[in-house]
Amino acid sequence: MNWRTARRTAIYAAIAVVGGGIAYSNEAFWIQLALGVMISAVLALSWDILSRTGQVTLGSAAFFGLGIYALALLEPLTGVALAWAGSVLVCALTAMLLGMLTLRLRKMYFAIATLGLTLSLQVLVLVFKDWTGGSGGISPPVLMDGDPQLQLLVVTAVTIFGAMVSDFFLSSRLRPALFLVRTNPELAAASGIAVVRTRIVVFTVSGVLAGICGALYGSLYGYVVPTDVFTVNWSVLPLAIAILGGMDTTLGPLLGAVLIRALEEVARATIGGVGYQVVYGAVIILFVLLLPKGLAGLIERIRARMGRSP
Repeated sequence: MNWRTARRTAIYAAIAVVGGGIAYSNEAFWIQLALGVMISAVLALSWDILSRTGQVTLGSAAFFGLGIYALALLEPLTGVALAWAGSVLVCALTAMLLGMLTLRLRKMYFAIATLGLTLSLQVLVLVFKDWTGGSGGISPPVLMDGDPQLQLLVVTAVTIFGAMVSDFFLSSRLRPALFLVRTNPELAAASGIAVVRTRIVVFTVSGVLAGICGALYGSLYGYVVPTDVFTVNWSVLPLAIAILGGMDTTLGPLLGAVLIRALEEVARATIGGVGYQVVYGAVIILFVLLLPKGLAGLIERIRARMGRSP
């Protein structure tokens, strides 16, 4: 077993042990914290996977909310199991269609287009209130009948799945192609790589993962309103997590999610009110300035130095 395989296996095992251990402890605070960390981590992985093609999305919130509303609207018609499958399909088709329309655009215009999708979906939810509940919100089916221990086990399994998907796009077969698409799309096309098609496929996978995160989030509580999910926060949060943890890695977004939630809890407990957000933001800026490659980059640098030590 080589180093990369061992590291990936260790990451999956660590997620399983932490998630399973917290679920077994049945401590309400830690279960809720773990649920938030893991959903944020998978959302950040979905953002990071797309960034490997050179595209920056501000539309994570669109797919996050779409996953919730698709699940809630389909469940009375199809039942829970098919509603989950339908939610994934809706997110995949939406990402594919949006990708076909926008992924030929330059990076900035693509980011604006994805942000526009978030705002458009929020407006549609409010306009078609007879179906969506409008500003009054909607009630998706509750995950695992509201049992927090079982909910955490499901979210843990999804987190491992998200890490596996991320590692698939970091494999020795795909990573060089994505790197070329990101850094020199003209050379990638000349080398026989279908640049736009590659970006559409990756964007579809990214949208599906974000939609699953949204569906999980909504089904944990059984009730959401559009202003809670179709908000820029769910687009900025995964970006911040991936940058803090380390982009173009699987470990980075996982570590970044832990760090973000830890900073938020500490700042809220020590400062309280809305003032904690100032300190919270300042610490994030310091991390970005001092650790430009994130926590994963710091760990890799330490490992490299230890490897050179006599």
